[in-house]
Amino acid sequence: MPESLIAGIPVHFPFEPYPVQRAYMEKVIQCLKDGTNGVLESPTGTGKTLSLLCSSLAWIRTRQSEHQQQMIKLDKGADLLGGGAGGGPELSDLAKTMGKANNWGVPKVIYASRTHSQLTQAMRELKRTAYSNMRSVVLGSRDQLCIHPEVSREVGNSNKVNMCKLRVHSKTCTFQLRVESKKDHPDFRGPSIMDIEDLIKVGQKLKMCPYYASKELVPQADITFMPYNYLLDPKARKANKIELGNTIVILDEAHNIEKICEESASVQIKSSDVAIAIEDVTHIMKAFASDSPQDMAGDEPKDFTIDDLMLLKEMLLDLEKAIDAVAVDNPIDGATYPASMIYELLGKANFTYGNVATIVALLDKLVQYLMVASQQQMSLRKGGSFTLLSDLLTIVFANKESVMGKVHASFKVHVQVEESKQPQGKQAPAKQAGGWLSKASLTNGSTGKVAKIINFWCFNPGFGMEQLLNTQVRSVILTSGTLAPLKPLIAELAIPVAQHLENPHIVDQSQVYVKIIGTGPDRQPLISNYTNRDNPKYISSLGQTILNVSRLVPDGLLVFFPSYPMLNKCVDAWQASGLWADIASKKPIFLEPRGKDQFTSTMEEFYQAIRDSKGACFMAVCRGKVSEGLDFADRNGRAVIITGLPFPPLKDPKVILKRRYLESNRTRENQLLSGNEWYNLEATRAVNQAIGRVIRHRNDYGAILLCDSRFKDAAQVQQLSKWIRGHLGDRPQCSPFGPIVRELRQFFKNAETTMKQPDERESGAPLETVIKKEDEPLAPISQIKREPGSNATFKAANETAIKVEMANSIKSWSPDDYACAAGRKLGGSSAPNAMDFMSRLDSNVSSIDFNCMDSRNGSNSSGLVKIHKRERSSPPGSSQSSSQTAKKRYKLVENISTIKVEPPVEVKKEVPESRAAFLREIRSLVGQDQFRAFGQALLEYKDGSKDKFEALMKVVFEVLGGPRCRHLLVGMRKYIKADDKPEFDIRLAKLEKS
Repeated sequence: MPESLIAGIPVHFPFEPYPVQRAYMEKVIQCLKDGTNGVLESPTGTGKTLSLLCSSLAWIRTRQSEHQQQMIKLDKGADLLGGGAGGGPELSDLAKTMGKANNWGVPKVIYASRTHSQLTQAMRELKRTAYSNMRSVVLGSRDQLCIHPEVSREVGNSNKVNMCKLRVHSKTCTFQLRVESKKDHPDFRGPSIMDIEDLIKVGQKLKMCPYYASKELVPQADITFMPYNYLLDPKARKANKIELGNTIVILDEAHNIEKICEESASVQIKSSDVAIAIEDVTHIMKAFASDSPQDMAGDEPKDFTIDDLMLLKEMLLDLEKAIDAVAVDNPIDGATYPASMIYELLGKANFTYGNVATIVALLDKLVQYLMVASQQQMSLRKGGSFTLLSDLLTIVFANKESVMGKVHASFKVHVQVEESKQPQGKQAPAKQAGGWLSKASLTNGSTGKVAKIINFWCFNPGFGMEQLLNTQVRSVILTSGTLAPLKPLIAELAIPVAQHLENPHIVDQSQVYVKIIGTGPDRQPLISNYTNRDNPKYISSLGQTILNVSRLVPDGLLVFFPSYPMLNKCVDAWQASGLWADIASKKPIFLEPRGKDQFTSTMEEFYQAIRDSKGACFMAVCRGKVSEGLDFADRNGRAVIITGLPFPPLKDPKVILKRRYLESNRTRENQLLSGNEWYNLEATRAVNQAIGRVIRHRNDYGAILLCDSRFKDAAQVQQLSKWIRGHLGDRPQCSPFGPIVRELRQFFKNAETTMKQPDERESGAPLETVIKKEDEPLAPISQIKREPGSNATFKAANETAIKVEMANSIKSWSPDDYACAAGRKLGGSSAPNAMDFMSRLDSNVSSIDFNCMDSRNGSNSSGLVKIHKRERSSPPGSSQSSSQTAKKRYKLVENISTIKVEPPVEVKKEVPESRAAFLREIRSLVGQDQFRAFGQALLEYKDGSKDKFEALMKVVFEVLGGPRCRHLLVGMRKYIKADDKPEFDIRLAKLEKS
């Protein structure tokens, strides 16, 4: 792989890095060198993850090399001292032992992201690099890694955790018991990179627990992958024994980091949780008194006594009484109290800093006891209420008494009325009157006590980040495709940042079409604010807009709504009016489901519709799974429609308190946002994230349509990602719908003509790697029988084409998929037609070279296929009868070195005849600012002097001088005055020669 010297560190990159990648890696390396923190934004598709991994691991490898050299010198010094100075070798051995225990002082990398799917993608990127031999490991939950059949069957993550702990403690998990004997097995230690799937496969093969085995790899790992909560949640950090001293912490996809920091420090407890805990303690006490057969551990010494249970029950009853006494004057909005209230509430039940550790340990033991008992009696609960109480105490008392001032400023207690579950049948009214859990003892007829929810909310993300920095980490790097604006983020997290970056996009301006649509086809204003969102005319106009766009956009179309209620409202209205059926006739429609299983199947159906060349429309919600966690590269997403600004619920108690917190703590020094600024930024960040689903790599292209007139407001524009602002220009305006239709049609027509399509991209070096690792090697070309028209030849070509498609990162097709596209079964008697695999290559393919020797230099190319293109006489999109299609012939070139393969025929682009069409094509190919400069220069030249001609030439050759616009530059001659044409011809000739 090419080596680049970046910030003084040799970095091996899969290809020559682009300027944006080089700038990004320089910032990363500078952070690691100086031991400082960084906030780096680089749009999706710019190779952010690859740059992050290569730069950080290159620096680690350089440090490792330096320390190896130091050890060699130490060994040489020991040899010199060994002869006469006695103590030299002992000193050397001591230094080696200390160095090894401390990883020779070289920091390790912890790479954290939001979801395991994002971590898996990052590990795949790592496998592509020159650093794939560096040791790495991923930490997952028991829910993902446990292979014990009984534990896996448990419903809910907490139940799985407790059941696993029970079996490990009682030494009844054979998988965990094998970890010690199998942890050095070559199948486990051999691979340098093991993701979740790899760990499960090896664990099943060796009958060894992947969850506990993965922890054995952490001490030797150069880079450890884990979800955010393992780092930011003190409980998870402690449970997983994560040491952060002298580590480099990388937080990828960090656009939600403030919210995650706040949530990791927040907790909730309900009245019903306390009542259930009292019942569970009572049940255990009865089992102790009666020596019930439900008690599996009856013959064994208990970890707790009846006195412990009595004391705990008394404390829980006091806590219940204290919660009952909390006043909630407004049951709808709830009541807000200062942070000190939670400590006073728990203090009334005698939960204090002095005894909390003992109580948490007792609660854990009780959970284990109930897990055992529930195996005998399935109706028993498994201690979930004890787990919730333990979490409450752990989080509340994790804040040391010395930082109480900061706690009072950063936290609030919000009390809500708990909605009671309405029972069915005749007993419903009595139970409702009896209070929560139907306990007469909890209800006072005169006061009418109700169940409550006690929320302990953190509103300062810097509180959680400060705890992370206090672990003596070397560097923290926050990165994402949508972090802008950076200043408010840095201010909220309150971390010292030495390096920050806002990268432009890697794609050319002509690859993205961005417009604000202020009115629909019927000229109805498009604005999804509170007062207009219920307007039937607006909903209808929005549907008409989506229908018209769906006719123009090829393949995948994504439509994002501000919320689920808005999505459901539009769907109901469109189904009633018939708009839904009209859209579905153009593209099958898929709705974002909320369930995990449904989500997976829906996404697969969507991708299948794209593969079947039907196209598809996916309607989803901003902040949902589709908007943040999925990749819609190439055909999967050619356009995204944002139907409105997804503001948080204005009257949500948490939103109200967050805005109050910002207003009360905002100063000129800390540069915090105001409450309104934060509220607006929350919406725009969700939009930025949804927009990022479309442009996923340097060869991708797509349209971004903002269907809400509020996007033209300066405050909203400034919060959009920098690369989007560049497309909207200095003064964004809403565009009429009519011109947008014409421009959008022209944009996709030009993109399909000028851009490399997914199945014709150059594979380069990675092609061999992909085929070698993921597929069986291609059969030697000499063994292919080349009988023209034979079925064997067709099958061989089909299989080879599929491998090339897979290697180019296109969704993998099986021969059955090609058969389905043609509407027939493989192996049938009917001859293959253009709708079979040839149409999957490209509508213009007419010659395929299966030679394994490169015709230019004769070097072996590992049997790879080269596809040569030449234009057909008819346009790709024209409709032809099946008889005409059958007449097309496809030539299979034999493996004879003397045969010359026809070079690609360059298609001469036609210049539009009319002035209006000429200007429209220029506008579709260049950026908005360039087109504005071009138009201004043209107007000045029309009535100007010789100086204006020079100014026009400078602009024209700058705007139209590139290869994609050269035909327009030639066509510009007809608009040049007769006296100036000779000079124009001379300049054009010079450009052609260069």
